[in-house]
Amino acid sequence: MRILKNLDIEESIASKKLIFEESWWDKFDTFTNYFMFVILMVPAIFGLGDIKPSANSEFEYLFYICPFIFGLYAFYCKFTEKNLKEIKFTIHKEDAKQRILEYGKKYDYRISKISNNLIFLNEPTSGYSLGNYEKTIMIFFKDESILYTLIKESARLNVPVLFSQHIVRIDLKKILKKTNKQTINTNKRSGFSSFFLKD
Repeated sequence: MRILKNLDIEESIASKKLIFEESWWDKFDTFTNYFMFVILMVPAIFGLGDIKPSANSEFEYLFYICPFIFGLYAFYCKFTEKNLKEIKFTIHKEDAKQRILEYGKKYDYRISKISNNLIFLNEPTSGYSLGNYEKTIMIFFKDESILYTLIKESARLNVPVLFSQHIVRIDLKKILKKTNKQTINTNKRSGFSSFFLKD
């Protein structure tokens, strides 16, 4: 699990942003990610400017636009990685905690850092990485809502979570809206969504 030194839970909830003591490596990692995504976008920008109208120009536009959009999206994901997204609910706070814990157990997350207002759900980032690296769903609890974000760790660069954050948001909304008589039945591991959960 990625270490966030001296994470301030109350201040993070109040500001809707992760508040922790950033090391020089955290800052270098963030800068390197930004640099990497900018490097991906710059050639695409110049390439788009050099395109001349022809029979193949549509393909050329596509060739340059795709890496530009991907780089821009990845840059945005890294930039907003510390921001906490909010999901409101109408059930009791303790019921919400219990449902999220059941969700974590059902899908074999390693549940850690359980406190009054914070739960971490950890899962391996990839079966091909060296070392035990994880993606973490950080869930903060308020009285009538949760605040959450997804962060990753890796051997060299802590790249942002790109696609599975959207699947997780759908899952969390579903389980927090269900009545007590209904069971948690999200389908996170199957079909199309399982492809994105490995990012």
